Amino acid sequence: MQAGRAGRGAGLRALAVAGLAAALLTAGCGGGGSGSSSGNGLEKTHLTVGALPLIDNAPLFLAIKRGFFAQQGLTVKPDLIAQSTLALPDLLHGTVDIIGGGNYVSYFEGQAQGTFSVRVLAPASTCTASSFSILALPSSHITGPAGLKGKTIAVNLTNNIQTLMAGALLKAAGVPASSVKFVAIPFPTMASALKAHRVDAISAVEPFLSGAEQTMGAKPVMSSCSGPVAHFPLSGYFATQQWTQKYPKTARAFQRAMAKAQALAERDPAAVKAILPTYSKITAAAAQHIALTTYPATARAADLQRVANLMLSGGLLKSRLSVQSMLFH
Repeated sequence: MQAGRAGRGAGLRALAVAGLAAALLTAGCGGGGSGSSSGNGLEKTHLTVGALPLIDNAPLFLAIKRGFFAQQGLTVKPDLIAQSTLALPDLLHGTVDIIGGGNYVSYFEGQAQGTFSVRVLAPASTCTASSFSILALPSSHITGPAGLKGKTIAVNLTNNIQTLMAGALLKAAGVPASSVKFVAIPFPTMASALKAHRVDAISAVEPFLSGAEQTMGAKPVMSSCSGPVAHFPLSGYFATQQWTQKYPKTARAFQRAMAKAQALAERDPAAVKAILPTYSKITAAAAQHIALTTYPATARAADLQRVANLMLSGGLLKSRLSVQSMLFH
């Protein structure tokens, strides 16, 4: 698993400065994997998907294991990454076909700024109250949102969906979001940062949330999926606009397989918990106790527009972004 980078300054904006324009020029010229067209009519049959080791991507691994991609004529190879933006250069150069579990905020912001042009192929996850929380150690004496004022909170990326949702919840609790300092620490190393007191709290998702609770006694002090951001869309599967234009039949085949896998994950939590240890560091025993997210089968514009609207009110967008045009059909 790759090491994380410090914040979005080393993420989207740094990518733009360090030659993202060149990547965009070549994005439509290649593609990840070795497959091309075949007798099934697909333009491309071998795909590489950059995926985070989170519960969001459980349906991806279920689709591989259960043969859902094979049924569509696809061979999918997952490439585990610590942050979805780390795979952006590969996505834009075409060496990665799709990014799975990418948080909507980072990709919507890049789209609005003209940094790149992407399409949402499928949804990944929608949060639940117990699957996404801010945790602190009992010794910190932080017991609720008020206790987070003036504290340092670890997030996977700054100015992303974690900070956006936390800001909305803190505001609702009467705590100025500006009074909290967010620092970028990859999910896999958040717990160790908390234990070493390098941060006061961590914004964690599963399976890292349960891991911090079970290994070091961390306690939830604020659900990140409640109140104004209850049932909030978290992540999805993204491809470049150029890729979907070049491989439309392949994109639709990927969608069909993912819709089937998402539906399976939604109705069969046991299948999700069984697949988790195969691509994450969580043990089979620990996987039985994690809180699952929800897995929508299709991406609905009305749901994703909630994200863009909150970005606008939260200052991450300068003007309204309509997500309808970003959905691949």
